[in-house]
Formats: sequence, C-alpha cells, structure tokens
Amino acid sequence: MHPSSRSSWTGSAILFDLDGTLVESMSTIERHTRLWALRHGLDPDHTLEVWHGRRDSDVIADFVPPDRVEAELQWMRDLSCRDVTGIAAAPGSRELVAALPADAWGIVTSGEREVALCRLAAAGIPEPRVLVSADDVVNGKPHPEGFLKAAAALGVDPATCLVFEDAMAGVEGARAAGMEAIMLGDAATSGAGVRYLSGFKKVRASVAPETVRASVAPETVRASVAPEPGTPSRLLLRFTA
Repeated sequence: MHPSSRSSWTGSAILFDLDGTLVESMSTIERHTRLWALRHGLDPDHTLEVWHGRRDSDVIADFVPPDRVEAELQWMRDLSCRDVTGIAAAPGSRELVAALPADAWGIVTSGEREVALCRLAAAGIPEPRVLVSADDVVNGKPHPEGFLKAAAALGVDPATCLVFEDAMAGVEGARAAGMEAIMLGDAATSGAGVRYLSGFKKVRASVAPETVRASVAPETVRASVAPEPGTPSRLLLRFTA
C-alpha cells in the first residue's frame, strides 16, 4: 500500500490473482507469449502489452479468426503445462495461504483452470476450494464477473472482500465488484489512486474465529486474533512498518 498511508480493513475473505501475485510466473508467461506471437508474425512486445491481465481466449480472438481460437488455446495450454520452468511461489505466498482458513480465501485468475492447476502444483501452493478461472466466466477481467462468482462461492458479501492483484484489469474488475483492491508492485507500476504493497514476504497471518481485519502500512503485514461474534470472517491481518 502507499507508504505514506495507514489504514485498516475489515472484511470476510481475501481473493488473489494467480500469475504475478501468488505465483511468480511472468518470465514464463512472457516466454510463451513471445513464442506464440512469433509463430503468427506478430510484434512480441505489443502482444505482451495487450495480453497482461486478460484471458488467453480474449486476446487470441483479437488476432486470429474465430474458427482458430480453440486450436490456438490448446497450443497455449499444452505449452503452459509442459514448460513450467521459472514457475515459483511468490515470496511469502505459501505461508500466507497456509495460515488462512479454507473458506476465507480464493483465486480469481484470467488463466484457464488446467493451466492454473499446473502452475499451482509447480509452485507448491495448494488448490483452493474456490478457484474462478477463465473457464468459469463469460466476461474476463476487467469485468467483475469472476470476483462476484468467487464471493458467492465463499458465501460472503463482495463488499467485504479484499483483492490482491498485479494488473490494472484485475484492480478495475475488483472495484467494479465493490471490493477493495491492493496492487502488488510499487508506485511506478500502480495506477493513480491504487494502493500497493511490495509483496507478501513479511506477511504473517493467524486465524481468528470471527473477523478479518487489516491495519495497513508499508512493507510488513502481521496478524492477530480479534473475534467479532456474528460475522462470518475468520482472519485478522495487521500491516505494520
């Protein structure tokens, strides 16, 4: 989050983007995207620029005829699950999700489920109970559909969810769903007015019976128990300098 601000957040669940958020996969995705662009005679840099944060199907449809989209998607699926070189858990991400109740977190990804599961396995992160992928929505990010489906699957009010993202398309989708969003990165890569956090490396979480509450400052997140009877939440996060 912005280093000059301190705030607190109380809610019911945490939703994570996958690539570039829970999992360090951007070098792998860039390699695959460049290969795909080159085989179609496209500018790799431009293709990367328009691909980030969007569903493969949406981007591929921008470049190939409709009757070729599924074949190109299958090519990307096969490559993505065959080549996981460079895939790793983002620092602190495994520890964070391990500390969260299974019914208090989920993943909303622009990737397809098959590819998401391959990357989670390669990174050593367990499959969550709620994983909303490109296969599960009609409209990809920045549309809020995926975030709303995740909240519904967790049985929580969207307004009580906190979202961690690495792309503006995801931040916009989360906000459109009525959720608060935090961009992982820094001020240079975050959009105007977007809160950001450098990463999960110093995040600590512990289970609280009733509530999710976060007080936020730069660089560090710590958690402690603060139950509030009658609410469905189960986690307290404290972000301290």
